[in-house]
Amino acid sequence: ALALKCEAVTPVEKVVELLDKLQTKVEQEGKEEAAAYDKYACFCKEQVDEKQYQIEKSIAKIEVLSAEIDKLTSEISTLDGEIAELSTKITGLETESADAQKIRDAEHAVYLEKEADAAGAIDACERAIAALKESKDAMGGKAELEALVQVQAVARTALALSTQMSLSDGQVRTLSAIAGSQPGKAYESTYHSNDIIATIE
Repeated sequence: ALALKCEAVTPVEKVVELLDKLQTKVEQEGKEEAAAYDKYACFCKEQVDEKQYQIEKSIAKIEVLSAEIDKLTSEISTLDGEIAELSTKITGLETESADAQKIRDAEHAVYLEKEADAAGAIDACERAIAALKESKDAMGGKAELEALVQVQAVARTALALSTQMSLSDGQVRTLSAIAGSQPGKAYESTYHSNDIIATIE
């Protein structure tokens, strides 16, 4: 019976069976590969879409940054111009300040000189006043002459500094009279020290 069964399967049938199995296997593998391809194609599409989105996003960002760079470049150029202008002004102000300082130094030197002259005149006035007060008890003669000489020296100094001392016209006339006076009958008969002291003080 086994022999009869084996004889029933012919070589052609065996080939057909093998071909059926191969076809089934190929079809299964094809389906699996198609599914894998679809999955991979979907992945690739997602990646392409993502990359395209990132590229477009980057391009937009580049455009924004380029516009910002252009704006900042313009602002930098403007600021450079303002800095140059301010530098020129600073240089001019420094020059003016230096010139003004020279003028102030010169004026201060003149002030110190006039202050020294005024201090000397004040000291001479004080000494002359003291001499005049002392000469009240010694009318005429050598005491009067020495007092007059001191007063005349002070009067001449005061006249030279009259513009800085803010003297009145009356005081200037009195000082001029004192500076040019000579010992004489007026000094022999009348004592003028009080008028002179009032003018000097």
